[in-house]
Amino acid sequence: MTLPVRYLDLEGRRALVAGGSSGIGLGIAEAFLEQGMKVAIHHRSHGAEALALAARFPGRGFAVGADLLAERGAVELVAESVRLLGGLDQIVHSAGIWNDGPIGTIEASRLEEIFRLNVFSAFYLVREALPWLRGGGPGNVILIGSTAGQRGEPFHSHYAATKGAIQSLTMSLAVELAPEVRVNLISPGWVRTPMAEEELATIGPRITGVLPNRRVAEIDDCAHAALFLASRASAHLVGQDLCVSGGALLVVPRGQIVPYAPLPVTGAAT
Repeated sequence: MTLPVRYLDLEGRRALVAGGSSGIGLGIAEAFLEQGMKVAIHHRSHGAEALALAARFPGRGFAVGADLLAERGAVELVAESVRLLGGLDQIVHSAGIWNDGPIGTIEASRLEEIFRLNVFSAFYLVREALPWLRGGGPGNVILIGSTAGQRGEPFHSHYAATKGAIQSLTMSLAVELAPEVRVNLISPGWVRTPMAEEELATIGPRITGVLPNRRVAEIDDCAHAALFLASRASAHLVGQDLCVSGGALLVVPRGQIVPYAPLPVTGAAT
């Protein structure tokens, strides 16, 4: 990626990027490494991508596999990251699942899975990393939310609920952990990632026609926001939500149906 700003204070800092092998997390991990940071690049199903990025930054990039659907995975991920990095100064939680469906089609296993990965793993990672974040100077936590968590989103109620929980978690931890650890949130709207690629191919033109900025976000837009929050340039930002959405909430505020939402499914779920 092209970096228009150099954050000199980030050089040598140690970060764990959960979900760092794909999409927004991969972009953030790469941006951190390009700033001279040491990064544990977490992966679950994209090990090749994590290893490839780590290989570009020998001695500073480390691919670490873990299943964050279980508490044990988060505990082991933090322990291994601390071992490889020699400590931990920053955490970015970008691990997550996104899918759609009317509420009548969301069975218990699917609901539980999305909450385990999108919410519970963030809680566990911060909990496990806290002694390190508090012990090595100002620690930093960046969570990845979504505009869906800010306004709700029909046909994505399970996903939106997890991102609403992440927003509340951010505000709670920001007060609880300050001033030793700063906690902030990035809430993207639509972002051109592998996870959203298929749907954007269909509804992309309708989205860009609505957004004030007339485009969906690129991964770099989120990575630059993460760099700012990770740096001392944002030292007085605590519990803030950077909405990287191209102005989406200005035209689709809370309570309104998104113009590009899928049509309601007819008939009852069985």
